[in-house]
Amino acid sequence: MKIRLLCILLLLLCSASRASIVNNSIDTPSAEDSLSLVFYSLDSMGNPTAADSLLLLVSGPSGQIVYRDSMAISDGRIVCTTVRSRPIYSFSEQVSNVDGTGMPGAYSITLLAVRTADGLETPQTFGFQVISTELSDQVAVIGETDSAAVARSVWNTPQDNHMGVGSFGRYLDAEVSGLSSGSGLYARTVVAYDSTSTRVIPGAGVVVRNLGQTALLATGFTNSGGEVAFNLDSDTLILVATGTGYQFDAFDTITVAGTGVDTIFGEKFDPGTPYSSQLCRVYGWVYRSNGLPEIGATVTAQLPSGAVRSGMVIISPYAIVTETDSIGYFFLDLIPSDSLQPPETRYEVTITRSDGAILRERLLVPVAPNWRIDW
Repeated sequence: MKIRLLCILLLLLCSASRASIVNNSIDTPSAEDSLSLVFYSLDSMGNPTAADSLLLLVSGPSGQIVYRDSMAISDGRIVCTTVRSRPIYSFSEQVSNVDGTGMPGAYSITLLAVRTADGLETPQTFGFQVISTELSDQVAVIGETDSAAVARSVWNTPQDNHMGVGSFGRYLDAEVSGLSSGSGLYARTVVAYDSTSTRVIPGAGVVVRNLGQTALLATGFTNSGGEVAFNLDSDTLILVATGTGYQFDAFDTITVAGTGVDTIFGEKFDPGTPYSSQLCRVYGWVYRSNGLPEIGATVTAQLPSGAVRSGMVIISPYAIVTETDSIGYFFLDLIPSDSLQPPETRYEVTITRSDGAILRERLLVPVAPNWRIDW
């Protein structure tokens, strides 16, 4: 009986929680900058009982002790609840108050619940991982178009401009944008023209989808001659084009029956300038899947991490709201992300209709007079 009781006590005393992923934001703390740990005090029979005080010990990524504290169980950071007449406690604290300098890495916490009357101490261990920015912001970066844009700036360049040792593009004989995309049987070239001057439009993005827009077949960017090449199978397909400073139709329909050339036209568009030179006009269009404009959709931009600073000014986290007009167009004048503190603060942009959200994405707003959102 004693051996069985001893095994139960060892299992209870050696329990540990899973690690939390947090960050250390002192100026603008959020839910991701805090810890909440559940602990208990055990009597000699292994049952939860009331504790008198709590000892706290935190070690950092290098194993050094970065924080220690002792407190009465009545401390404001400790909350007691009762489960089947047994007391269970939770300890909550902001990460920056217990992680020393806040160096990114893995931390270990030991909580020692003390019951003075019986001379009993119940140790429990926890772990947490400090990252440099909020986890939600890190997740938002995954799959973001910014990384693709950076890749294009490196790869979509003629061979002569790749002179650095180790540059993958060093031995290319043509612009990447001029190479074929897609796995179809027929070579099709798409040429983008300015509808007002009949000049070609370089750098325009072209996406090829099936007629039901349920499958992405190929993507590419027009080269210096305004051309992008695809390999496509025989079918009726949809071309979706975007380009900085241009407005294209929501989509163009092409019929592929063999090799050939297709043309698309873009009209120059000036979104105007914001009322202050310190702002960036963020604009775009929202269309339905049938190519018609989405009229009256609500577009909001807000700071999901709460209030931030711009110089000595506090920027409110409340949303800025607008609606798409009769052609599906919208714009918002926003402070560039680089002008906010902490650096690289992202806006959460949401588009909704009366029947629910269409899109939600976190974006970095550049330092520019205007910037088109490409979803």
